[in-house]
Amino acid sequence: MSEQARMSTNVNRGLAWIGVASSLVGILDLLAILVILNFWISPAEYGIATKCIWIFPILDQATDLGLSAAVIQRDDHSDTKISTVFWINLGTAGLLFLGLALITPLVARPIIAGMLIVYGTKLLWQNIYFIPVALMKRELRFKELSIIRIIANFAEFGGKIGFAAAGFGVWCFVLGPMCRVLVTGIGAQLRHPWRPKFVLRLREATEYVTFGLKSSGSQILFYFYTNIDYPIVGYFFGDVSLGFYRLAYEVVLEPVRMISNVIVDIAFPTFARLRYEPQRVIAQFVSFTRLNLITVMTYSAIVVVAADDVLDVIFPKYLQAETAVRILGVVAVLRAVSYVIPPLLDGMGRPDRTFTYTLCAAVVLPLSYIAFAVVFRDRLGFESVAVAWAVGYPLAFAVLAWLAVYTLDWSFSAYLKAVSGVSMCMVVAGLVGWGVHAVLGGLLPAIRLVLTALTIVGVTGVLLAYTQGLSLRTAMRSMRGE
Repeated sequence: MSEQARMSTNVNRGLAWIGVASSLVGILDLLAILVILNFWISPAEYGIATKCIWIFPILDQATDLGLSAAVIQRDDHSDTKISTVFWINLGTAGLLFLGLALITPLVARPIIAGMLIVYGTKLLWQNIYFIPVALMKRELRFKELSIIRIIANFAEFGGKIGFAAAGFGVWCFVLGPMCRVLVTGIGAQLRHPWRPKFVLRLREATEYVTFGLKSSGSQILFYFYTNIDYPIVGYFFGDVSLGFYRLAYEVVLEPVRMISNVIVDIAFPTFARLRYEPQRVIAQFVSFTRLNLITVMTYSAIVVVAADDVLDVIFPKYLQAETAVRILGVVAVLRAVSYVIPPLLDGMGRPDRTFTYTLCAAVVLPLSYIAFAVVFRDRLGFESVAVAWAVGYPLAFAVLAWLAVYTLDWSFSAYLKAVSGVSMCMVVAGLVGWGVHAVLGGLLPAIRLVLTALTIVGVTGVLLAYTQGLSLRTAMRSMRGE
């Protein structure tokens, strides 16, 4: 088998394993939220928890500093450099933990301060596994990583449900993830044992740190603009509205992120390896985009069309989130594409361009959230922030799309032509599903939801097979490298 064929097979098999893991993780997260919100946590309590949880991803990225991405992307590894990277990361985690312990009790209500301090211990623990996981990703060992991820997320699921049932309330949203990272650390060290050397040579790791800071800056800004809407909603509309808004986000954009992780987890190391072969990079970029559009748009179409049924059947306490679910479902289409591009830019060695995009988004979107909340506060309520997503995000996405085609020395029209066929199939399937949903208006919500979903999935499959040559059979052949 040629090197190109072997690479293609590894990528496709990696996609299959990550797809299985991400699907299972998504199902477990949905089940956990479903059970917890229906039995133990009220919308107001969910809003209170969100005022703490929204900052967790930012803390994770601030601890990592993009150094794991640098380990994946660079080719000049040595024990000294990797060990230095580890000690830098551990020192950063220690400083953040100290800051949380000293500052949060002064600025946050006790329950939020306590949750943040406990989460700070996770920042220290993740140093056990961040180097082994980065090295395994570089080696495209996605089967082993996916198995570790599956086991770890079963631990998180059990932890969330168990702590909620035991009366810990909103603490389940912190203690559950702690179970996950504990298992991840043990699993990563078992499959890729690694111990740091007691060396700290900052000069030798300068390029790692430089690349990492550019990459982590982008990630911090990303999690800032995708999470700052929570405290804004809480400030303008209160805890209960924040609970409704958070549920809408969890139903739409969080699954989209998890679906996209199937592509993102393998895209960065793949583009990093192909970065000196521009035509193969373009072909792989188109392939990743099409795959992400198919999965995300299928899910988004079901959620947008049958939002009333989804909430009525699964989250009956949160029916007020219906409009926000539909608005964010439309935003999800652009999000599907946007998740593929940063790994492309980073893999090509241009994290500065990813930073440019995230900086743009981190300015445009928060300003949009605040402006729409102020102007439409009385007319739309918390839904005004969802509308701000739909208006502000296309502006940031336009910058990202231009950066992608510019980096590839390609054209936007060629990119659009390459992916438009798949997009049109999904749009048509959504419209057919909308018609079926309207016709079945007299049925029970659960039955209507199932029939609507089957219609959208069925029409999607037929259109993709007959207009794009994409089917389950061709996907299986691709994964076998045929």
